[in-house]
Amino acid sequence: MLEFLASPSPGLYGFFLALPLAVAGAIILAIARACGPQAGRRAALGAGAWLAFTGALGASEVLDVWAPPPVLLLFGAMLIFLAWAARRPWTEQLGTLPLQILVGFQGFRLLVELGLHAAVNQGIANPTMTWTGTNFDILPGVSALLLIPWVHRLDPRVLQAWNLTMAGILVVTVVTAILAAPTPLRQIFGDPANVFIASFPFIWLPTVLVTSAWLGHIVLFRRLRREPV
Repeated sequence: MLEFLASPSPGLYGFFLALPLAVAGAIILAIARACGPQAGRRAALGAGAWLAFTGALGASEVLDVWAPPPVLLLFGAMLIFLAWAARRPWTEQLGTLPLQILVGFQGFRLLVELGLHAAVNQGIANPTMTWTGTNFDILPGVSALLLIPWVHRLDPRVLQAWNLTMAGILVVTVVTAILAAPTPLRQIFGDPANVFIASFPFIWLPTVLVTSAWLGHIVLFRRLRREPV
């Protein structure tokens, strides 16, 4: 059974319930705008099924096994989806949205980091999971918001370098989170271990929010690759 050093506050619980739903909703609306209403409906069905499936797994606590950790199977499914999405026409069509939207989308990661900081302070997440530890994923969120007014003045190669660097920071953040979980691979210690990601609604942190951030990077990469220099 999942045990935390402290119980999540209602505010923290509600935050990690609402933010993934809001981000998923924003992506669905973006797909409907760029690809048409039918594509938007398909995206809503797919996102709804993924939210329900992963949410049910988190609520049932079946993921609270760490040797071997079944939660890694979800990470595998996320990578398969992203590899598939990277070659689909709809990610190319999403790239037709205004550049300010594609860059500014990563701003939601600022909210994620504020939530993670609160989770660390409440004894829910390992101390490494905030900017006072080794998680610097707040940088993509802040820089994305700061770049919005300037995106059309920057060389596409500069934006692409930013995009790839911020994606790299996300990779480091995910690896750090895994290394702080109580698996046989654990390298980052201290209390608590990162068991919170196996529970509802925190399961939506990796399965929805991280996946959405990577999807945003893929869409922006495809857009900038065809931008005139």
